Amino acid sequence: MKFAAQLGIGLVTATLLTMSLSATAQHAFNNADKAVEYRQKALSIMQNNFAVMGDMVKGDIEFDGVIFAERANDFAALTAIPWVGFSQPGAQPGNNTDALPAIWDNWEDFVERAEQLQTDAKALQTAAATGDESNIRQAFMAAARNCKGCHDQYKD
Repeated sequence: MKFAAQLGIGLVTATLLTMSLSATAQHAFNNADKAVEYRQKALSIMQNNFAVMGDMVKGDIEFDGVIFAERANDFAALTAIPWVGFSQPGAQPGNNTDALPAIWDNWEDFVERAEQLQTDAKALQTAAATGDESNIRQAFMAAARNCKGCHDQYKD
């Protein structure tokens, strides 16, 4: 009987801990500044990967299909990450950021562009896996146009 009581207490404790961690995960940012920092870091890592691919597409560095595919994979994975940092209360646009208020004035368009970027990144990833430089260039340019369009509209 004592074992059953201890087991019951252990299960209740584990359940409460799990619920507590879930609530914490839903509110990952302590404050708006952390949300801005999160999205900026995510976007910076995306840009680092994209820049290397761009240098290869432009011929500034030698094209290496293996490295390009690795960067395309990383870029595609990263494209889902930064957007939650734009929806945190107080991070609109937030401190120390180049994000323009137009993001929140045109939220639906911004979300559509973010979703399109994820689609473009997956297409780039697929093209990179083929090794066909013509397809890679085409997919890269589609993603680049999306990036530029969003920056023109929503970044200072």
